[in-house]
Amino acid sequence: MDPIELVRQRAAELHEALTNSGANPSDPYSFVLKEADRRNIEVRPYPGGHAMLGGGRALYDGDARSIRHERTGDPFLDAFLVAHEIGHDEFGGHVDLGPLQDVNLARSADPAEAGADRVVDYSSKARQEVQMDLFAREFLFPRKLAKELHLRQGLSARDISASLKAPYDLVAVQIFDAILLPEMPARSPAQHRPKQMNPEQAEAAGQGESAFLLEAGPGTGKTQTLIGRLAVLRERGVAPESILVLTFSNKAAAELTDRALSFWPELAGSAWIGTFHSFGLDIVRRFHDRLNLPKNPALLDATAALALLEEAFPKLDLDRFKDLWDPTDNLSRILSAISRAKDEVVSRFQYRTLAESMVASANTDHERELAKQCLEIADVYDLYEDLKAEHGAIDFGDLIARPTELVESDSEVCGLLRNTYKHVLVDEYQDVNRASVRLLKALHPDGKGLWAVGDAKQSIYRFRGASSANMNRFCGEDFANGQSKSLRQNYRSFQEICDGFVGFARSGMAAARADVTADASRGASGIRPAFVQTTTREHEIDEIAARIQKFRDEGITFADQAVLCKGNARLSAIAKGLEKLGVPVLYLGPLFDRPEVKQALSLLSLLVDPRAASLIAAAAMPEFSVPLNDIRNFAGLLRGKEAMAPLDWLDEIGRAEDISEEGRNGLAALAEAIRSCTPEDTPWRAFAAIYLDNSRLAARFSEVAHSGSPLPAIALWQLQNFLRTAEYDQRGLPISDLLRHIRRLAILSDERDLRDLPQSAQTLDAVRLMTIHGSKGLEFKAVHLPSLTSGSLPRSAKQNRSLPPPDGMLEGPVHNGVAAMAQGHDEEQECLFFVALSRARDRLVLYTFCQNKSGGSIKPSPFVAGIQSLLRNEAPVTTTISSEVPPEAIKAEYDTPLQITPSEIAIYDKCPRRFLYTYAIRVSGQRTQTAFMQMHDAIQNLVDRLCSNTETEPSASAILAEFEACWLASGPVEHGYADEYKRLALQLVENLINLRAGETRRSVETLTVAVGNGEILVTPTECVTAPGAAPILRRIRTGRQTSDSARKLDALSFELAAGGDAQGEFAFLSDGTTLKLAPNAKRLTTIRGKLETAMNGIEAGQFPAEPDRPERECPRCPHFFHCTDLPKGGLQKKSSSAFPVSDQPVD
Repeated sequence: MDPIELVRQRAAELHEALTNSGANPSDPYSFVLKEADRRNIEVRPYPGGHAMLGGGRALYDGDARSIRHERTGDPFLDAFLVAHEIGHDEFGGHVDLGPLQDVNLARSADPAEAGADRVVDYSSKARQEVQMDLFAREFLFPRKLAKELHLRQGLSARDISASLKAPYDLVAVQIFDAILLPEMPARSPAQHRPKQMNPEQAEAAGQGESAFLLEAGPGTGKTQTLIGRLAVLRERGVAPESILVLTFSNKAAAELTDRALSFWPELAGSAWIGTFHSFGLDIVRRFHDRLNLPKNPALLDATAALALLEEAFPKLDLDRFKDLWDPTDNLSRILSAISRAKDEVVSRFQYRTLAESMVASANTDHERELAKQCLEIADVYDLYEDLKAEHGAIDFGDLIARPTELVESDSEVCGLLRNTYKHVLVDEYQDVNRASVRLLKALHPDGKGLWAVGDAKQSIYRFRGASSANMNRFCGEDFANGQSKSLRQNYRSFQEICDGFVGFARSGMAAARADVTADASRGASGIRPAFVQTTTREHEIDEIAARIQKFRDEGITFADQAVLCKGNARLSAIAKGLEKLGVPVLYLGPLFDRPEVKQALSLLSLLVDPRAASLIAAAAMPEFSVPLNDIRNFAGLLRGKEAMAPLDWLDEIGRAEDISEEGRNGLAALAEAIRSCTPEDTPWRAFAAIYLDNSRLAARFSEVAHSGSPLPAIALWQLQNFLRTAEYDQRGLPISDLLRHIRRLAILSDERDLRDLPQSAQTLDAVRLMTIHGSKGLEFKAVHLPSLTSGSLPRSAKQNRSLPPPDGMLEGPVHNGVAAMAQGHDEEQECLFFVALSRARDRLVLYTFCQNKSGGSIKPSPFVAGIQSLLRNEAPVTTTISSEVPPEAIKAEYDTPLQITPSEIAIYDKCPRRFLYTYAIRVSGQRTQTAFMQMHDAIQNLVDRLCSNTETEPSASAILAEFEACWLASGPVEHGYADEYKRLALQLVENLINLRAGETRRSVETLTVAVGNGEILVTPTECVTAPGAAPILRRIRTGRQTSDSARKLDALSFELAAGGDAQGEFAFLSDGTTLKLAPNAKRLTTIRGKLETAMNGIEAGQFPAEPDRPERECPRCPHFFHCTDLPKGGLQKKSSSAFPVSDQPVD
């Protein structure tokens, strides 16, 4: 059982027993004194800073049976300090307690590991203090009481806080825990006594002090053997403080610590057990002066690093990575390339040397292009390192690279660490990168005292530098006297499943040894893994659901089954399909994509957005039901107001016309829910007030959970947990800053840890859905592996968007950077399949589908072919496709034929839901107004001014003068790098001048193109004329040309409008290119068909949220936060409020 939950359950039992004895919990200090008295513990308060407190806030002396605590002036806080120390008395401890330095009354029981928190590693003493904080909170205000007061008695968190005289944050956090998370059953504490090892394990654990690598395949007991190694060190009299245990996750480190402490208590506070990154951080902090860093340097996560670099981007004179529209994607890829360099301990100077060497040796255009690309990465690398130095900051890559450089170059530091940690144990050695290996070699060049365990076939973290090659190099190349042995006994799977993954390893898997084997201790079951081919993706989901139910009927619970996929996109589709078919699933997916989370963020947005765009999401909530057409009419009212401040929209509710009675009531209820909140509130406080004080929203989700749908409540708990702990750049209103931070997290996919479910969710009987990466180290009775097609696994190395390293950067036999990266990618694909095959204990089913959406054929994965003889082919047990549900149409009424512009229909093609929000309902979306956007606004203003005058042709100097006025009006003139942004803007102006040089223009006319039952109004930016030539209908865009620019519906609309009488042309100022549209009769027919399809969809009210690339496009969309369930009702669009005819580009 989770140690924290064990502590909390015991605290609740003590609370109940004390209450039953007559103690009054509403007087917390008296209440806790009665518990101390029952234990014969004397409690004495002292003024803060008193010598008797030993420099802390509270102190427990077990021998003297006394608790000394600071007299804070707050009875509840005094009670909390005493309760914390009573927890130590209840649970004892493996370490000398010492004075309590501080407490956290609202500490999370399951902290969200996001951003820099990923490397925070608590020592055993720190973990004990965390547990005692939670003990104290549970003892004074148990979750059972919180549930009773809020759910059954209907008291708000504010009311309960006042009644108990308890801090509001403590009360609210405890209510969220009580009503949103599944209740964990009472269990006994887990006993982690070392199991009896088999002869192979015992031999490995008992090795001498020479470098030793244990190759432990799936299910062979690697963790048990590592614990056994610690037991051997104890028997040999090794001092605990000389032991260093390194892992790759905080979870693994905590598990190892708990298991080790059960038989060797002295390890606590002495041995160092944690992740490589946390060990590196410890070295950085201890020797910060030698690294020219502050004592506690700021630790940049991916979002913070990108923000730092983005600010200074205009200083860079890039060519290959030049993107003057949105540099985020390029900079993110460059930062990943820099991180890979640090995985190899390649400094910026070494990186530049390698890049320059590529330039010198390049013989082909392709080689020259790659070399120049690496040189530009070197430029960014230089700037990035300078910026970090200016801010006294480090990033994740520095946590291993910089300690490695320090230990390799500073003999004094190296000697100190080497003499301290004489015994080093490494878990999951196949996941180490070269930086980690070099750190180990620097500490112990001969490998003496090094003991490692891993499996080369499970090396699936190539993106952070892990390589199975490090396993191969252990004995000899890295450690000359290294020894290696293997574990062959598998305790997890039946022999047929072992045969499957061993057969794949023997079929040519690069990371596998020729003699790989696995002997199942459980023997054979007589059932081989199954392979099922369905027709379509949707049919595959039906088949998975049917087989899950079949296994359940055979006695395998939902919780003992897992669906493993390579990516989250397919997992999300499977999760939705299974839920529709009645199969409970345990899968949150991307947190900020979930409807209940978007609704919550929309409610927060309403506090800071003057135009209240997120009303459309709130209106779909049953508590605030407002029909869709009412939202449209109210949005129109707000749009007509010139200057509005946050929450001014509340004043307009009473003035609104064309609002139904239902809509008016819904808006009034919404106003009541946010009545106590202000734009200056922190996000978590506002969330708590809305969900716990001003409404019964949290209670409603609790009821939904108890009725059989727990995931929405869990997702809301995860959100509030994130809101409490998130760290982000604060420049304005806290909620606005938070929403900007969430967008960046989503764009970078840096919120993956928020997809992990809290510990209490693991008690639910639901099918586990996870990525193959996430399944590593886990096992299930039945495993389902869907979508094993030729295009999914293995994925082609050509699909890898990572930037290739310079030649020679990656150690190994392959010198060429592109080839080395491709080789690593291919090996990782094999390892992923191996990991997936080896998770099952009893039953394993592999699935594929053979048709794409258009009916074309799809081949199964070649990996399946490699083990076909070890599988049994089974026909699908389902024939109907019931998981696919067509999107629901909105009843749309139009009084006049539809009239829309090319930009509008292009947006519909890109994402119909975005068209609905932007043009049909016209809610004002929210986008972070970056300096780049301001720069483009200034250029667009310049284009508009120039093209509005067709009578005279301004000179270049006149255009530059006009630009100065536009820049002052719209440009980022207050930005710290304003001059650099202006330099970039002048490049676009130069492209505009060159584009228009020597041309004559005539006035622009709007062309009407009949399409279906509607019309497309095509208005060029300018019309260029020349004697004897067809006029050019030009559209000027400030962005850049993309590979699909000619296929977008706005370009196709221009082609259709131009027909054969004019030349259509798109000009792109960011890259100075033009796209000439060359229609012919056949192509015009095809274009008309595409436009009619889009027009018919608009008329029919088909507005699904289906962008082409949701993971990339959605976080950048102005409607990201309120794009969720729509309010009920239809849409009535009167002729007096036709679609806007402005054709300004939206992107």
